[in-house]
Amino acid sequence: MRSNLKALALAGFMCTVSSTAFGDETGQEAAPEPASEQAIEPIRIFHRGNHHSNRGPIHLTTPGEHVPPTDDGTSAKGPVELLNPDNFIFPPSEDPFSFLSDGANFVRREIGKPLNFSFEPQMIYIFQHATKSNGNHSFSYIYTNINGQFPFYEENPDQGHLVYNVQGNSGLGTPTEPFPEVPLGSPFFIDNVLTSGRLSLKKLWWRQAILDDSLTINIGKLYYENFFDLNASAENPANQFVAGQLTNNTTVPFPSYGFGFIGEYKMSDQFGFRFGTMNALSTGRASGFENIDEGKFFNVVQAQWSPTFTDEEEYYHGNYRVFGWYSNNDVDYERGGWGMGLSFDQEIGGGVVPFVRWGIAQDGAAPATMCWSTGTVLNGFLGRKHDGIGIGCTFSNLADSGLEGGESWETMAEIFWRIQVTRTLQVSPDLQWFNAGQAGGVKDTWIWGLRCTWNF
Repeated sequence: MRSNLKALALAGFMCTVSSTAFGDETGQEAAPEPASEQAIEPIRIFHRGNHHSNRGPIHLTTPGEHVPPTDDGTSAKGPVELLNPDNFIFPPSEDPFSFLSDGANFVRREIGKPLNFSFEPQMIYIFQHATKSNGNHSFSYIYTNINGQFPFYEENPDQGHLVYNVQGNSGLGTPTEPFPEVPLGSPFFIDNVLTSGRLSLKKLWWRQAILDDSLTINIGKLYYENFFDLNASAENPANQFVAGQLTNNTTVPFPSYGFGFIGEYKMSDQFGFRFGTMNALSTGRASGFENIDEGKFFNVVQAQWSPTFTDEEEYYHGNYRVFGWYSNNDVDYERGGWGMGLSFDQEIGGGVVPFVRWGIAQDGAAPATMCWSTGTVLNGFLGRKHDGIGIGCTFSNLADSGLEGGESWETMAEIFWRIQVTRTLQVSPDLQWFNAGQAGGVKDTWIWGLRCTWNF
């Protein structure tokens, strides 16, 4: 979303409700489903698979469908679980936004399926109000995000497919320019659910698995945040922290959506490497090849260890990532240079997932010379499977950075509460405290807001 929406496949951190049941958790039996190949049940049944957002590790499935289960709880698309009404304010059978799902299902069924492409839309409304500002105090937007893939090998889509993403946003009600961080005095994104003001093709790349699926290559118009500096707790502004300082490592001069190549090598289920190079001067609003003749590239390599610890009752999954980068971009920054960073997240039980990020950069080569952030997310808050709360803080040293006006440490703290209202709608009250590190920036301001996320 914006040069960042850490902007939205990942498959997987979106809380599109992809599990559980009118019965699965309560022990009740579900009513039988119609035995028609055309039967679509968007309310009670949701195919459990890796659907498409622009977040997290990319593993795309065949076109997503809401399908009836067979007697053994499976379908032609894989396992199916029934939805538990206790996890929603409005039970799935009474979803007031079901007409939006009906529209998305129509596109999937009547257009996507015959043409063999998937269609996973999302909309986010966000409002923010700052108690202190050098300009407008309130901001209000609607963000649209559409993800999917075109498989070329129907029997094994992962062997080769195109990945696409369309994004855009429009203002609603309150002033929409400049963007929130500008009058507050920050080079980062107080509201990371923003992008250019019109729908456009943000990503389009080819993904191919080779060498018995141990090596995957990605080439085309890419976005780094699908592959690097990921974090299970602090990555996705659609349903986690809103501020870019918490969803990004602020010491990395990540480029915008642009042409690049990324390789992924999986040594085992726990160990893997990623490496890539991207056009450092892409604008995010064109083909991705713009300015590539200047020869400015962002290069990065990352190692990841993803262990699963267990005791007699639970499994605890973690991710430990370490990366290094080099960029010769002396156009957007004072100079080219290098840096390194890490991103850790670890389940410790009961839905609690603490996280840590840290980074350092050569003077003049990145938005900040050092940063660190930490916090905790609790998923399953108050016993509701899809609800969650999070609290985090981050510090970025803007002195000697590659951007003008940096003079001290920028501080941001944030708390959010994610509430699953219907099967498709999450509502999240959000509160931030901000202290600028740029000359003329706002000191000690509170920013409160509301985020509404629809996943169809």
